[in-house]
Amino acid sequence: MKLPAIILFLLSINYVSAQQIYNVADNGAKNDGQMVNTLSIQQTIDRCSSAGGGRVVFNSGTFLSGTLYLKSNVELYLGAGAVLKGVADMAQYTAVPTGKRSALINAFEQDNIAILGPGKIDGSGDNKVFQGGDKFNGLDGRPHLVHFRKCSRVRMKEFTAVNSAFWTLKIEECTQATIDDIKVRSRVVANNDGLDIVDCHNVTVSNSFFDCGDDGICPKSDGKMGVKNLVITNCIIKSESNGIKFGTTGVGGFEDVTVSNCVIYDTRLSGLAFEMVDGGTMDRIVVNNITMHRVNGGIFIKLGQRSGSKPGILRNITISNVIADGVGSWRPDVDDNYHKAPLDQRIGMTITGQSGFPVENVTLSNIYMQFAGGGKKEDADRIMPDKPAPYPEYSNYGITPAYGFNCRYVKNLKFSNLQLDYIQKDVRPALFFEEVTGLVIDNLQARIDPAAMAFIRLKNVNDVFIRNNKPQAVALPYLFMEGTVKDVTVINNDFRKLKGIYQGPDKPAVINTANNLLPAN
Repeated sequence: MKLPAIILFLLSINYVSAQQIYNVADNGAKNDGQMVNTLSIQQTIDRCSSAGGGRVVFNSGTFLSGTLYLKSNVELYLGAGAVLKGVADMAQYTAVPTGKRSALINAFEQDNIAILGPGKIDGSGDNKVFQGGDKFNGLDGRPHLVHFRKCSRVRMKEFTAVNSAFWTLKIEECTQATIDDIKVRSRVVANNDGLDIVDCHNVTVSNSFFDCGDDGICPKSDGKMGVKNLVITNCIIKSESNGIKFGTTGVGGFEDVTVSNCVIYDTRLSGLAFEMVDGGTMDRIVVNNITMHRVNGGIFIKLGQRSGSKPGILRNITISNVIADGVGSWRPDVDDNYHKAPLDQRIGMTITGQSGFPVENVTLSNIYMQFAGGGKKEDADRIMPDKPAPYPEYSNYGITPAYGFNCRYVKNLKFSNLQLDYIQKDVRPALFFEEVTGLVIDNLQARIDPAAMAFIRLKNVNDVFIRNNKPQAVALPYLFMEGTVKDVTVINNDFRKLKGIYQGPDKPAVINTANNLLPAN
């Protein structure tokens, strides 16, 4: 028998009203920003947990504390005007079971825990106690702001996290985590990541803002558990490193991930970085509806081998509906207390695997990219070296031979409705492919300089399908081919305003053309 709706509503009210409230001030905590309240706050948390759970409340004011341990069924609630501030004393951050590094707020093997409310958590990372004489490296042993490990039913909502001494928010080996409507502003010392999701399952990150000195949102994998079933949506990110980065550590890999409706701006490295260098598997990744403004690396995909007996697997990535302008144009705000130098603006985007271990099944559709440009004739002749071992960043290969996408060791790669442009004069091709098998280019609109060699450069590629393209009027060939180029099909293109279909030192083994509009002789 179903209960009437009014009874269910009344029951829900009784449940909420029955939640036990524990105010830290009632246990002696002072909000004067002077007294260290670690013991009194911890006692309040312990009392709340021992009684079956409830809400530990911080009212307005600044509460100094060292290491705290959140317990099962306890919510930390930061009221309006409340600041939980880490004390600027390394000795106050004790060794914890969560891992090698302490944190202001820790939890280990707990269930149903939360940090909520409109207040603030301040890690005091701007204090020289944590920076030493070099804020760009910082001191060893600095604490995280929040670290939850091996916990379930985790919630973070509404609060603001600032000035962490190391990573800001870290969840590790957790399940069923929801992070919603939080704000992270942490760019005061090295390693100021916003949110690190390490070997977690069933995680949702939504409606949040990140302004970080290091990576904004950073899924990682240190062990076999890996990151699985992750949703990132409706977030705004600004970073001195990468906006959203999968890696660097990827031992257990990343599977079943969606990233959608995000804005990434003023970011020094890549907006979207997919890095597999530790032998794991990255599979079934969908990215949709992204804007980027002054993001230097744009999209970066790399399968390398920094560790492990052999390279991992990187496959099945779909990226669609992306608009990015000013790629390569980011410059630091030198008036900002913490900033890093920019890299060369001529570095294009790269998708790279290794010989015998290609990146597989990558689709990019409905993409608009505007680059800073500035590439010279000699840049177009550059050779992209094999670099599987270095720390993965979009700058690994230096200035790229194409201003747009540069792809090596890829199997089954598709571009659909791709628009490429640049700001400063650039005489490189728009696209470069080497050791690629199964390439589809459908409706490419790319700006090209008359001094470039061609729109697209192909080197040692096989099974290429080019269709539905209408390039701008310029006395250039569409394709420049070199090395072993086999099985190229070119159909349904309007090449009337070009010099021809292809050119280069090497004739393709097989080229099939049909239904193309060609230039008049």
